[in-house]
Amino acid sequence: MQFLPVGSPNALPSSGGGSSSASFPASLLPLPPLSTPQLAPLTTPPPATSSRPAPPLASLPPAQLSPPAPLTPPFTGGQVQVQALSTTSDGFLVRTTGPANATVRRVPDPDRIVVDLLNTTLSSALTQRSLTVNQWGVSTLRAGQFEPTVARVVLDVDSTVGDWEARYDAQLGGLKIGPAGGSSQASLIPDAPSNYSGPLATIQAVQLLGDQLTISGDGFLFYRSGWDPDSGAYRITVRPARLPNSLPDPGLPANGPVDRIRFVQETPETVTILVQPAEDFNVVEPNPGQGSRRITLQLQSLDGSPLASPALSLPSLSSSPPPAQPVPGQVVVAIDPGHGGRDPGAIGVGGIQEKLVNMEIARGVTQRLEAAGYGVIMTRTDDREVLLQPRVDQAVQSNATIFVSIHTNALDRSGVRGIETYYLKPDSESLATTLHQSIVAGSGAPDREVRRARFFVVRETPVGMPSVLLELGYLTNPEEGRLLATSEYQDRLAQSIADGIVTYLRNR
Repeated sequence: MQFLPVGSPNALPSSGGGSSSASFPASLLPLPPLSTPQLAPLTTPPPATSSRPAPPLASLPPAQLSPPAPLTPPFTGGQVQVQALSTTSDGFLVRTTGPANATVRRVPDPDRIVVDLLNTTLSSALTQRSLTVNQWGVSTLRAGQFEPTVARVVLDVDSTVGDWEARYDAQLGGLKIGPAGGSSQASLIPDAPSNYSGPLATIQAVQLLGDQLTISGDGFLFYRSGWDPDSGAYRITVRPARLPNSLPDPGLPANGPVDRIRFVQETPETVTILVQPAEDFNVVEPNPGQGSRRITLQLQSLDGSPLASPALSLPSLSSSPPPAQPVPGQVVVAIDPGHGGRDPGAIGVGGIQEKLVNMEIARGVTQRLEAAGYGVIMTRTDDREVLLQPRVDQAVQSNATIFVSIHTNALDRSGVRGIETYYLKPDSESLATTLHQSIVAGSGAPDREVRRARFFVVRETPVGMPSVLLELGYLTNPEEGRLLATSEYQDRLAQSIADGIVTYLRNR
């Protein structure tokens, strides 16, 4: 948790080796180096700053570049269709059925990069028409049919972001959109923070269920990803990470959405994963959540047809699945993993981010409570930003019995460590005391007491819904920060929290 300015309505006290590979099947050739085409920069006026929200796509005037020179030769094979949107290693790819003439311009107030694809329509199979990005200075990418023969792609950008450009790439089969003049892959999609000193993650499993491919590890997976123009596969580079001596076969079904997967230990700390989708499928990466224990890719049929549900469930991953929806009459616990998305929370030893630690502990608590027969609602289930009021609203709408917000702390004095538990209303004191005692006993961390505070989530939950905010240690303490970055200690905290919740619910 981070300090907010005094007087803010939501101010909270702040808390060597050789190369090895595993292949499925082994027919995929060794990885070629990535190559990034160089794109000619556009010249546009300096951006204006504004905090106003982006207008709808249809409200923008047609793009003009006085007049724009086509970035590709005229296409005479009929109208082009946009089939899919995805992130790449150096920007975005708009997959199309053929070459598309495009114009690019910057629109201020608020800042947007507007790409118009001429003689182009959106395919009916394009179900995902926006991507939440939250990196490179781009908040969202969205597509719409501006005119009957003009498809428009808009990037909502920060005022400090430079110019972008677009060019058709025949190898990738679509329009590439990226920063003007090109940019290095590493600078666009970060792997581990430069000062990250946490443990090396081991890739544990890969699982294909329906149209989702999930790669899991025993620690945080920092990665960069995008289409590899040389192999045509979707490439994911994870660092710091390693492969185990043997990796379970993912059991890719015949005629499924994925043809092949290959894992390569590029360096002692770098794993590269190549995913080759079937001919009629595209990879759609979800909200990029750096530093989770899972990387999830969505496979999308180019014709829009749904995938049949798998007949058998593959073995479960070590990380917990999304929480089940509570059934009527079931006791419901609201679990609130603090921060998320653009809000990392506290930054601790080795660059570890609070939002990631909070999420892993919250998943562990959820898994244990569901196994004990309780209903659980998580206020966020992935790395996205959720405002404070919607967190409370979710608990109220789910008729939650109790509300537990999970955080980790930070302080400029690195010697401070230990567990703190906060509540506000009298009906929450018993929950706070029970949880605090369980966590201190289970973790062995110093007891920094139960305290009262006016945190938003404990202040705004309704009377009759006991609520607490847990501060599970100090990321800025060298010893405690390293502990909090390990899966073993996160599991210990999750077990202690779940035990305390069960004790409270049984004795209330």
